[in-house]
Amino acid sequence: MCDRLEGAGTALPGANDDGWGGYLAAFHDERPGVTEDVLADASADDGGNPYDWLARALPSDGVIVDVACGSGPLASRTSRWIGLDRSPAELRLAASIAPRRVVLADAACPPVRDGAADAVVCSMALMLLDNPGAAVAEMARLLRDGGRFAAVIPVTAPLTLQDRMRYVRLLAALRFRRLPFRHPDVLADPRPLLASAGLTLVSADRRRFAYPLAEPGDARLWVRSLYLPRLEPRRLRAAQRITRRWTGSSIGIPLMRLVAAKNP
Repeated sequence: MCDRLEGAGTALPGANDDGWGGYLAAFHDERPGVTEDVLADASADDGGNPYDWLARALPSDGVIVDVACGSGPLASRTSRWIGLDRSPAELRLAASIAPRRVVLADAACPPVRDGAADAVVCSMALMLLDNPGAAVAEMARLLRDGGRFAAVIPVTAPLTLQDRMRYVRLLAALRFRRLPFRHPDVLADPRPLLASAGLTLVSADRRRFAYPLAEPGDARLWVRSLYLPRLEPRRLRAAQRITRRWTGSSIGIPLMRLVAAKNP
């Protein structure tokens, strides 16, 4: 059992040394809120953005613990919200929305008592955590019996034909076969991760959100929001040149919303 109050938010030296830990720390220190800025402007056919969609899966009342909360986009969409994140830069933004309701903490060591939450939410982070299995087990620990777990993760569909062609061009410019994530197995099939933590999957819905590229700055922001470790600067410049050509249109962002319940 970890000490949930001392050292929260700090990875053990040498643990999970896959190159992602330092990259992600620098990414969120340099670009706090960038993911939320992009997704907040993206909309589905019903006009809602991904955070509206995620909030609809949460109970209307009760304690909501938001793990890896980032800049806190769900704080204003739920009543009794508590945000946890290991990035001080992200938490500063969240604290401006929800003062005294944010805590610097690691996902695998949250300083919250057992069963304290009616719902736990994790947005765009499951595939980036140091140890997803340990983190989801801790998220399940926070839930009361029958409590709800909800998450949003990136997927590869649905997309329009134009979207697909654009992603092919983007990946060619980046010299990547696919957009990189720390734990692609979590995205390929998140069910074992949830089941091992005692969570029963209730639904797994996919939706395409259109991010408007109204001006060149929107394209730059979208590219900056992508996780691209070990990328050569010239490849980043090539990707930005390509995406600027799409100004005046939009790009699809496909997401999956997972909803699960804690087994009694």
